Amino acid sequence: MESEAASSSVQPEDGYSEYAIQQCKRKKRSKVWRELEEGKNAQGEKTATCKHCKVVMTANPNSGTSHLKRHLDKCPHRPSGVEIGELGTDDCEDFVFNMNELRKEIVLYIIEGAHSFATVEEKGFRRMMSKANPNFVPFSRSTAKRDLLSMYVGDRDKVKDMLLKVPGRICLTTDNWKSNHTYQHYICITAHFVDNAWKLHKRILRFRALTPPYDGESIANEVFMFLTQWNIEHKILTITVDNAKYNDVMVSNLKKRLIPRNGLISSGAFFHVRCCAHILNLIVQDGLQLIGDILEKIRNLVKLMTRSSQRSKDFYEITEIFFHLDLRRKLNLDMQVHWNSTYKMVDNVMYYKNVFDYLVSTNSPLQLYVPVEEEWEKVTVIHKFLKLSYEVTCMFSASKTPTLNLYFKGAWMVYRRLLEATQGPYEFLTDMGNRMLGKFDKYWPEYNLYLSCAVIPDLRYKVKFVEYCFSKLFASDDAIERVDNVLSTLRSLYDEYKSHSTSTSPIVSSSPIVRSSGDDYFDDYNSFSGRRSRPQAGRSQLDLYLEEPALELNMELDVLEF
Repeated sequence: MESEAASSSVQPEDGYSEYAIQQCKRKKRSKVWRELEEGKNAQGEKTATCKHCKVVMTANPNSGTSHLKRHLDKCPHRPSGVEIGELGTDDCEDFVFNMNELRKEIVLYIIEGAHSFATVEEKGFRRMMSKANPNFVPFSRSTAKRDLLSMYVGDRDKVKDMLLKVPGRICLTTDNWKSNHTYQHYICITAHFVDNAWKLHKRILRFRALTPPYDGESIANEVFMFLTQWNIEHKILTITVDNAKYNDVMVSNLKKRLIPRNGLISSGAFFHVRCCAHILNLIVQDGLQLIGDILEKIRNLVKLMTRSSQRSKDFYEITEIFFHLDLRRKLNLDMQVHWNSTYKMVDNVMYYKNVFDYLVSTNSPLQLYVPVEEEWEKVTVIHKFLKLSYEVTCMFSASKTPTLNLYFKGAWMVYRRLLEATQGPYEFLTDMGNRMLGKFDKYWPEYNLYLSCAVIPDLRYKVKFVEYCFSKLFASDDAIERVDNVLSTLRSLYDEYKSHSTSTSPIVSSSPIVRSSGDDYFDDYNSFSGRRSRPQAGRSQLDLYLEEPALELNMELDVLEF
């Protein structure tokens, strides 16, 4: 009997039992469930999770839904002015997604505009956002900070993965400075690298306040700790720093720590790179001290014209009506620590020279501020002399294109120009050139070797360009010895890369590089960019040099086909 009862209690499987169970299940009729998600806790009790703020509440069938409705009425993340139940499941998910995206854009707005985090709590800001988006949910400054840190961590991890996958090595640049407001010292570390697609990247990896003492050893500790935290201490090729004395100590300490970790290329011979733009700035600043009185007079003239709005307006009106000059070029005071801004100030003042001469003839008191004719002649000569240095500085400061292969050309042209200035007809320019040349000789031997190595793989220059430059600066035997040294260094560098390389397929150029024989790069120095300063039929000194027999070098780079 028991077996029969048991067998009779088991329902036969007819394929409709699951459907029947679903039909018997009570359907939730309350609209609150459109904005809540049903679940169970660890004790097996039913729960309801708010899709807006993710708060978990009890959902016992005997408790009703009044407490759930009260929560939705007060939920800070739920859009105001919307009846409960009007937001469906997809609407809630879209709303949460859109709010996250909106908060991200607001955080970016705060960072890019250097606004305070308290901006998000201002009544005017919240009123503006409510008008722009009725579904906007206000949030606090703490939430903004938390979102920012979350965004930073995500982007930081992406950059870490990118650096670990870089096929080659990474070049670092670092700079330190002191804030005039907080009197705090800061450090910034930037990475430059090439990815698998041969695309040049620049990423700021570290920006933080330093702790005293601010000496070279402490900064070396900071940089080394950062490299180990990011696990890239074995991928560093060079570090570029300015000419501060503590940087020499920092680089020396850092090199000692990195050599056992990653075996720096050529035992660290290329590790320390001095900032060429900073060196050029020191060189020119040293020379400009000899004409400080003329520059101060030009500064006072610019101040006179720009400090008064009415005087400035009258000046540009006269310029436009009587001289028909381009008013887009404005008179601006220079920043004396950056000589290129001084050059731009002088360049613009010279552009309006005729206007100043006219103003002096009609307003005699202005004569105290405008340079006299002899001073104008000096300014004209100096302006022409410094034009090349200015263009080279602009090239050195480029950050979106490779520039190492151009450093040797720029440095050599400046060096050659200084040599010519010391032998020129202007006595004041000779003194200025000698002073700048002495400064240049202090740094040139330290970095011309790796700059020479960098220029040779550039198919526009190759070894012939290095031969040409050294032949113009040194005696024949000395030039041969220097080129030999460059090629020996390049050969050892090539062999070292070859031994560490996992690739056996050389990269072959599919199209030859053609150089126009009319391009005059080196004679007149009218422009660093290589614009022609003679008729195209003329032949430059480099073209003539390329036709001469090659120097008898002690080493052949047949593998590199130079």
